[in-house]
Amino acid sequence: MPNLSQLLISKSKAGHIRVFNACSEILSQLDEVNEVFVCGGFVRDLIQGNPSGDIDLCVTGNAKKFSVALAKKLDAEKPAESQFLTFKIYTNELMEDVLSIDVVTCRDETYSGPASLPDVEPSSIEKDLTRRDFTINAMAISLSAQRWGELVDPSNGFGDIMRKRIKVLHESSFIDDPTRLFRAVRYATRLGFNIDYRTNQLITNALGNVDLLSGARVRNEFEHILMEPKVSEILRQLEELGLLSAITPGLRVGSKSLEIIDALLQADSKTHEIEDLLAAATFSLSTQEAEQTANRFDGPHNWTISILGNAKLASVVGILDDPSITRSEVADVLNPIPVQCISAYIAAGSTLPRRGRLVDFIETIRFEKPDITGDDLMDVGVPEGPIIGQLLDLVTRARLDRKVNSRTEELDLARSRLPEFLTHD
Repeated sequence: MPNLSQLLISKSKAGHIRVFNACSEILSQLDEVNEVFVCGGFVRDLIQGNPSGDIDLCVTGNAKKFSVALAKKLDAEKPAESQFLTFKIYTNELMEDVLSIDVVTCRDETYSGPASLPDVEPSSIEKDLTRRDFTINAMAISLSAQRWGELVDPSNGFGDIMRKRIKVLHESSFIDDPTRLFRAVRYATRLGFNIDYRTNQLITNALGNVDLLSGARVRNEFEHILMEPKVSEILRQLEELGLLSAITPGLRVGSKSLEIIDALLQADSKTHEIEDLLAAATFSLSTQEAEQTANRFDGPHNWTISILGNAKLASVVGILDDPSITRSEVADVLNPIPVQCISAYIAAGSTLPRRGRLVDFIETIRFEKPDITGDDLMDVGVPEGPIIGQLLDLVTRARLDRKVNSRTEELDLARSRLPEFLTHD
């Protein structure tokens, strides 16, 4: 195997080198640890000349003791322990170049059935690498003093990087873990690689296994996809391969959804909220399709409303074309609709009168509040109780419709209408 020590030193950033040197020192001091390797995506990106901000370390021996020693060496907090013999060290506040470090025990995996979570047991670095998703992610570099920089590459991932090829390690890879179906497309698009011919065949053969994934696992993969810079291209590829409909028959992306996503990403360079991207991706869904998709993802409230909100808006948006509609009536129509869905509709480029009212709602209407408060109303004799909220709502509507323009006018309106509220009550 080639030695990449020169590449490791010349292409890694200062924070990476600090971590690697610390690993080598700790390895020489801990009897419970035999070897340590940097592995996975970091090695892939290093070979491509673009090392990432996260570091994955594989340890043969006691990973827990190693992670504790490494955190102490780096002046970081105690590692967070999770399932599958994994420990995470957060370093984003300590080093600009390294966001976090994952320390795992070199392990082998077995699957009790398709799409099940794996059973793990400690093993060698070679077995650890051959259990991974794709050859390009199945490489490691030794950080021990004796083997510093030595590449461990049992599946010729280096060659596949040179060929720009995404290739699974074994025939049952997508059956064992169907989430890899989505990752294959995500990596291929992100890296500008092609999916190997046989791997493409295996994707087609494994589409039915997506049904075996829980909503949480599918949702997690979809969120990763939405946060990719080339999300439109990934979604297009997923649809062509049948992977979106494999999640649920109701999930599809139309050309308009892709246009909205592109417009959203081009508008500015800031990180976008998942709700905005989700509303854009599901913009074209009918009510039935949206309900199917929301049920399949089985997500938290923000996911559900982002998916269902587009169809809900489509069912009422025509009201905004009425030339006689008031701003308070616009608020009545749009207040129940998630803001991200309204933003997606605006980005779709409608030129009817509704567009101006949608923009007015997003930019001003939803923020307008009365100058007076509940305390002000009680100070002028309004009794405490539900009537306070009713009067404030009345004043808000009047303010939106430009019927009151000052605090004094708001109080006068509230006083004038108080008797009828008391009588009604």
